[in-house]
Amino acid sequence: MKAVNKHLVAFTALSFLLVFLTSAPTFAHQERSEGYYSFLDPRGKVIFQTALQVSLGDEFIGEDNSHYRVTRLEKDKAYCEYLGKVSLRAQEERSGPTTWFSTLFPLRTSPVSAVRGKTVAIYHTHSDESYVPSDGSASIYARGGIFKVGNAMTARLRRLGLSVIHSTTPHDPHDAMAYTRSRRTAAELLRRQPAAIFDVHRDAVPREQYVATVKGENVTKVTLVVGRDNPKIKANLNFAKQLKEINDRENPGLIKGIFLARGGYNQDLFDRALLIEVGTHENTRAAAERGVKLFADSVPRALGVAGTPARTQPAQVTQRTGSWSALAWTLILLVLGGAAYLYLSTGSWAELKRKLERFEFMTLLGQKKK
Repeated sequence: MKAVNKHLVAFTALSFLLVFLTSAPTFAHQERSEGYYSFLDPRGKVIFQTALQVSLGDEFIGEDNSHYRVTRLEKDKAYCEYLGKVSLRAQEERSGPTTWFSTLFPLRTSPVSAVRGKTVAIYHTHSDESYVPSDGSASIYARGGIFKVGNAMTARLRRLGLSVIHSTTPHDPHDAMAYTRSRRTAAELLRRQPAAIFDVHRDAVPREQYVATVKGENVTKVTLVVGRDNPKIKANLNFAKQLKEINDRENPGLIKGIFLARGGYNQDLFDRALLIEVGTHENTRAAAERGVKLFADSVPRALGVAGTPARTQPAQVTQRTGSWSALAWTLILLVLGGAAYLYLSTGSWAELKRKLERFEFMTLLGQKKK
C-alpha cells in the first residue's frame, strides 16, 4: 500500500509538471486556429474583435477611450462591463513583482530613463503572418508579408532621424511557443539598448474592423497590445497611452484601441515594449504599410527624441535563434521530475543508488553471457 501511495504521489507530481509546462501564462499566447472573439458592451454592441486568446479580466480601451473589462465568456463572445473613460496621461512607471518566467529566463536591463536615445528595435514573433489580397496567403512560413510591414516602419523611423534595428529572424511555427523562441531575439535586440522595442503583427478578424481613412489615405488601423501577466505592465501601458494620445491628436482614427490581454508577450524584458497589430489578414499589405508609417510618425514624439535623418543606419539583423533555451529548461524540469519519481519509488537515495548499481551489474552480466 505504501509503494502504491508513492507511485501515486510521483504520478501526480509529473502530471502537475506537464500541466504547468503546457498551461502557464507565459506559454499561453495562443490564437484561435479559426474564428475570432467579439467584445460586447453592456448593450450588446460589438466594440472590438480579436483572434488572440481572450480570458476573463482582459480589458480594452476603445478609440474614444471607453474602458471595458471582460466579465463573461460564451464561446466566441466576450461580455464586458463598462469602466468609464480612461485618462491617457502617463502615470508613474513602476514594476510589479518578478514572475516565475523572468526568474527562469533573467535579463538585466537598465531603467528606461538611462537608455533614452534614438534607437528603436523591431522584430516579429509570428514571422509567417501575411496579407491575403497582396501575398496570396494568410501564412507564409518564415517569410510572411509582415516583414515588409516592418520594413516600411523601419524606413519611416529612419527618415525621422532614428536608428532602427529590424530583426528578420523567423520564429515559426506559429504556435504558443513562438513567444518563447522570440524571447531570445528580443533579448539580443535589447543588448543594443534601444529606447523602445516593437513586436509587429497583424490580426485575423474581418477586414472592415481595421479599415480607416487618415489624412486622406486609405490605411489599416493599429491595435496596441499590452500583456497583463507582466511585471512592467504599468510602464508598457503608459507607453501605449502616450502613443495613442499623440495619434488621436495627429492621426485621428488610426489607433483602434489598447488591448490588455492575459499573457506576457516578453514585455517583462523592457519598460517600453509593445505588441502592435497592423491590420488583418483580409487587408492589403499596402494599406498596412501606410498605416504603420503614420504610426511611426508618433514614436519619436512619445520617446521625446528628434533629429535629422542619419546618413548610415544599421543593416537588418537576421539571427538564427531557435527554441534551444526553452527546450533545455523543459528537459531539466523533466529530469528533475524523473529523479523525484525514482526517489519516491525507492524510498531513499541509498536504495535508489543500490538499485542503479544492481541494474548496471545485471547489464554487464548479460553482455558477458553473450
